[in-house]
Amino acid sequence: MQKLFFIAAGIFLFSCNNEKAEVKTEEAKAPETKKVELPNKMAYDGTPAIGNPANIAIIMNFNNDFIAGKMDNIGSYFADSVHLVLEDGVDLNTVRDTIVAMIKNWRGTMTDAKVSYISAVALDNKDKGHEWVFQWIDETHNYKKGKPEHKIYHEDYRLENGKIREAFQYAQAVPEKK
Repeated sequence: MQKLFFIAAGIFLFSCNNEKAEVKTEEAKAPETKKVELPNKMAYDGTPAIGNPANIAIIMNFNNDFIAGKMDNIGSYFADSVHLVLEDGVDLNTVRDTIVAMIKNWRGTMTDAKVSYISAVALDNKDKGHEWVFQWIDETHNYKKGKPEHKIYHEDYRLENGKIREAFQYAQAVPEKK
């Protein structure tokens, strides 16, 4: 009986508190990072930071238009001048119209293509003012005059004002299943 009395008294005391709990909200702050002394010098140095996810959407839209064969809008994704390093080592410094012509020509050799995303990350180099998107994709190209080509791509895109200014492409062929 005493236990019941203490339980009821406790409930009564807690229920009499009509004051609302003060809710404190603070903006989430990124943890401060210490400057780390790296053991080696890097050719491309700077302070990395999480980038804008909208840049990922730009690159995904570019890839989706390419895969769907929507070439009319493909030029809108590129800056006036573009630097590309392709998977085969070709290194191009050229203008948007040349890149667009190359992409249209390449896509024109295909009947269709498909892509699935493995991962994509937006990172910025705060010291240089560069915005990057790094993506890993699984892509298949079905050519009009040949076998399908299935590769895993890692591509690094540097954007300026929402446009692709620079891209580096690396690929690994996926072996055919037996």
